[in-house]
Amino acid sequence: MSFLKKTGKAMADVIPGLGKFTFDPEIGTVFITSGTGVIGYRVALSLLEAGHKSVRVGIWKGDRLEGEKSFGQQVADVLEAKGAEVVDFDWACEEDYNNAVRGVKTVFCSLPHMENWSDVFPAFLRSCKKHKVEHFVKISFLRTGKVAERYREEVPFVRFHGTCDDILEQAKFDSRISYTIIAASHLMSTPLVYQAKDLREKGRWVTASYGMGINYVSPNDVCDCALVVLLDRKKHRNKVYNLTGGCPIKDSDICKLLMVHYGKPIDHVQLGYHHFKKEVKGRGLPDWLVKDMAEFERMKASGVDEYVSSYTKDVEELTGRKPETFKDYLTNKSCMRPGLTFP
Repeated sequence: MSFLKKTGKAMADVIPGLGKFTFDPEIGTVFITSGTGVIGYRVALSLLEAGHKSVRVGIWKGDRLEGEKSFGQQVADVLEAKGAEVVDFDWACEEDYNNAVRGVKTVFCSLPHMENWSDVFPAFLRSCKKHKVEHFVKISFLRTGKVAERYREEVPFVRFHGTCDDILEQAKFDSRISYTIIAASHLMSTPLVYQAKDLREKGRWVTASYGMGINYVSPNDVCDCALVVLLDRKKHRNKVYNLTGGCPIKDSDICKLLMVHYGKPIDHVQLGYHHFKKEVKGRGLPDWLVKDMAEFERMKASGVDEYVSSYTKDVEELTGRKPETFKDYLTNKSCMRPGLTFP
């Protein structure tokens, strides 16, 4: 867990009220759906380092090769060394669902950006019901207030998460599943993941936010909040939390932080919506992903992330500390995934 590793303190010392629930046996085996993901990996590693002994992690090992091993295999090696049970998990294979959740009490689900979500998520939830999963923790996109409503109206990715959330919230009526939804604003990792190649090879940071401030939240904060929820499920069952940064930050300021952090010049390329869409499409990404990325930039450019109503105190209330800044996120490498790093 990022802030636990940094302070060297026990969980009950830094998370108010967790105390005796730290190792609540009722959470049983926890299955984490996407062990190679930015959030999934952090949660799996943090659970293991917090002392939970029964962690099953789903990993798709057909990912990019980095040396002699795939990225997925490198992640699997790290987690297995910490005590995790690693299983093959491919969202495109329903057979994997049953194997993954058999004997599991708690699921932590971070859905990847994918096209056929309308078939995948209901099928996975049916498997969870079949195998009598009791608690389902899901990562989503921000759900608080009118700003969140606008995102859901305009961005397909946000609509996808919103619909999945709606389905999950109904699960308690025909199964034993309770839920906790952790809805986060823009992850600080997302632009770095999608622009890693440009940053490394061309020294470019491409945006279309028109100088507006953006509501970024650290993946480390999301992970820490998830851990609190997972290890004290009674307190957090059937609740929705909205995780945000402390204040908006402009892409131009992020570019400056990147230059300092990586010690190299980076050209901030500021484009309009249509040119940004053309730029992203030129990277060879599928049309549905191009549309999502472009619509996110359009929403950022509208200035909605600067509204005070976009921000919550949920990170602070769950963890007992302020949200991590973008600068802090860049320097906090305690839970970074193995393999290829940024520039």
